Amino acid sequence: MPYVWFLLICSIWGSSFILMKRAAVCLSPAAISAGRVGFGALVVGLLVWRLGAELRFRRRDLLPLAGVILTGFVWPYTAQPWLIAKHQNSAFIGMTVAFTPLLTIAVALIVLKTQPTLRQTLGVFGALGFLSMLMWDGWKQQLPLADLTLAFSVPLAYAIANTWIRRWLGHVPPLELTLWCLLGSLAVLLPLALTSPVPATATMGSQELAWGAVMILGMVGTGVATSIFLRMVQQQGPLFAGMVTNLVPIGAMAWGWLDAEAITSRQLAAVLGVLCMVGLVQYRSAVTPAAAPSVTELEPIAVEA
Repeated sequence: MPYVWFLLICSIWGSSFILMKRAAVCLSPAAISAGRVGFGALVVGLLVWRLGAELRFRRRDLLPLAGVILTGFVWPYTAQPWLIAKHQNSAFIGMTVAFTPLLTIAVALIVLKTQPTLRQTLGVFGALGFLSMLMWDGWKQQLPLADLTLAFSVPLAYAIANTWIRRWLGHVPPLELTLWCLLGSLAVLLPLALTSPVPATATMGSQELAWGAVMILGMVGTGVATSIFLRMVQQQGPLFAGMVTNLVPIGAMAWGWLDAEAITSRQLAAVLGVLCMVGLVQYRSAVTPAAAPSVTELEPIAVEA
């Protein structure tokens, strides 16, 4: 069952980038990001209410929570639709999030003093080698260096947020933490969305399609998928779950190809190599829920496409 959840999240998050592309036709990046966290907060809030979860957030958690919100939510959720709207290449932008596990390990080595196993190290760094082919491919497509840097700042932001959560917010239940992060992000992004200019490509007919894409992105991609993801973190561990981001590019590439985006042989080779590296890390690494640590012993992680 863990592998079913794993593949389900890969499918959902792999579709996020084409949804951003559809929404970017008539919505600003701030409006897209505000919409997705708003709809996501609605779903997670209903889950928290339905489960009657006990709230454990404390006043001293405000500062690390603010850091996680700005770094792991506001920044990537705004940067990604901006890049997609500018270059109309959802596949390539989606591929860059696959750097998240490697960067998470690198940041954790510095902040948490943790060390991965040899197999995890080989798999993650092997994935880095293949993912570097994507960077080269983006350079060959003459994407500006500033935009390439912005694209790769997204997985770095996720990695930093992951580490901060494990270091300072490990006592907050994952579902509650997700809700606070989404609500905090909405408070930051909503004023930006209300004051952002509407793209010149906007038309009356495209408004419904754009908001429909944002609703799916928020409720399914941000709300439902994040809840499933955090449950998988609880039962399987953060690296097992975090390797989802190595497979997200496959979905992004498939949707991009269906949308007539250019997919190169170098990109296909890179994705095939990443699949092999994910298999190396994930093979026989799933555990049964009975063997998993209790919720109180777990440290949540925030990785999202």
